Amino acid sequence: MTLAEVSSVCSGYLMRDELMWNHTSSMMCLTANINAAKGKKFEPKDFNPYSEHHKKLPTKKEAEMLYETFKSF
Repeated sequence: MTLAEVSSVCSGYLMRDELMWNHTSSMMCLTANINAAKGKKFEPKDFNPYSEHHKKLPTKKEAEMLYETFKSF
């Protein structure tokens, strides 16, 4: 396989994984909303690791700690 073919296959797997997580997070949201206390609402993005809701950048302090940790490797 060429590098372009490998990249295409990997992209396909990542897209499929994201689509499956969309389905799974919807089912998890439904279950959580059924069992939630009155007034508490969940959304699928709360359970989906691919959503923008879960993508956060590390703070400067966290980045410095990671840098110090991995500097010894």
